[in-house]
Amino acid sequence: MSKKGQLVIPASIRKMLKLRLGDKFIAYGKEDYIVFKKIELPSLRKEFEEIAALTTKIAVEKGITEEDVGEEIKKYRKEKRKAAK
Repeated sequence: MSKKGQLVIPASIRKMLKLRLGDKFIAYGKEDYIVFKKIELPSLRKEFEEIAALTTKIAVEKGITEEDVGEEIKKYRKEKRKAAK
């Protein structure tokens, strides 16, 4: 272990587990051992694109236009301003 508390994972283990630079882990320690578990964080971009595609599909099916969305936003903002007074 380094002075900064860093550990080195041997190349053979990194290769076997297909670990890459930037991978994220959680660590769990008990008695005299430590377990590292690789975690995969969801891609926010991918998740956003999936949600946008789904909402676009629904809007097309329902006949909702960009103008309809704009009008609803204006109505919502007007109601919020009125409620804040």
